[in-house]
Amino acid sequence: MRVVGALSYLFNRSKRIVNARILKKYGYSSTKNAIWDAEFSSGQWDYLEHTSDDPIYHYLEKYSNNGNILDLGCGSSNTGNEMDASKYCSYTGVDISERAIQRALVRSVNNGRLEKNEYFCADITSYVPRMCYDVILFRESIYYIPKFRIKGILDRYSDYLKESGVFIVRMCDRNKYNSIVRLIEKAYQVLDRSSLRDANIILVFK
Repeated sequence: MRVVGALSYLFNRSKRIVNARILKKYGYSSTKNAIWDAEFSSGQWDYLEHTSDDPIYHYLEKYSNNGNILDLGCGSSNTGNEMDASKYCSYTGVDISERAIQRALVRSVNNGRLEKNEYFCADITSYVPRMCYDVILFRESIYYIPKFRIKGILDRYSDYLKESGVFIVRMCDRNKYNSIVRLIEKAYQVLDRSSLRDANIILVFK
């Protein structure tokens, strides 16, 4: 009976995980907000809050031109709190989770960055920027957008890039998300990318 109970628990847990992944991508904004809030409140994403050695910062500092950065799907704002503060003028973080935004604000206050950093709780598929940016960043967030919507959303956000501005997309698994990589390569001008030796993929394009 213990084995049956354990198997039932594992099955139900797996089912919840799969359902959450589907709803994060295809659900209503209110549903996505509830799921992400629950996960951030439970501490599920705490382990990701220390990424100062991530190669993404090299690309951000290279292309930000000491200017303005829009971080779509910012979570608790590693980017806005770990990037060298002297390398950007302003940072805007957007995330669908209110809990994540609250944590991002606390971190920015503690790091003395609130004058440079601002945050908005919104769905990145519908958020409307208020200015133009040197970098629009999707850091582990673009694959939460249904693939058939990615190009349309990138095209819309391209209106908010400065003339010399770029998109930067980071994904943790170049093979798993190869279809998104191919979509970007086909539709946009890729200016820079991470090494093929890396398991993750960073693309800079416009």
